[in-house]
Amino acid sequence: AGSGKSAAVARWTGVDEVVSMDDLRAARGGRSDQRSNAEVLRTALRHLDAALTAGRTVVWDATGINRQQRAIVHAVGARRDALVTNAVLLVPPEVVTIRNDQREHRVPAEVLRDQLHRFGPPYPAEAHRTWYVGARGIVEDVAGAVRAEDP
Repeated sequence: AGSGKSAAVARWTGVDEVVSMDDLRAARGGRSDQRSNAEVLRTALRHLDAALTAGRTVVWDATGINRQQRAIVHAVGARRDALVTNAVLLVPPEVVTIRNDQREHRVPAEVLRDQLHRFGPPYPAEAHRTWYVGARGIVEDVAGAVRAEDP
């Protein structure tokens, strides 16, 4: 939370669809309401599956702080034979904290501390390629580039 995921995604070109857990929770009545996360996740995965079935370029805009959370999304990509890119936002904790404090939808400090503590960045082999995105929201390095123009 507060790393700049959604802001970075908003600047990326070539994206046909964004599946946002925050947006789906907001549509249910509360962006910060975590009580329905299981249903929101199921809905998001259905959206992702449908978009990939249609051959669209899709961004999964959600906090995937550990391998288990990412594996669920990767499984949908694998089922649809999609090219999977992990975009890892490497933002210093002090910057994340400042950004969170300035957000309209602030995450409680203890939740943010827990996320930072549990963060396990992906290994490059978890996806076809991995983008390393810095605090400015720009891809600064790539592992597994598949095209000459990457990033």
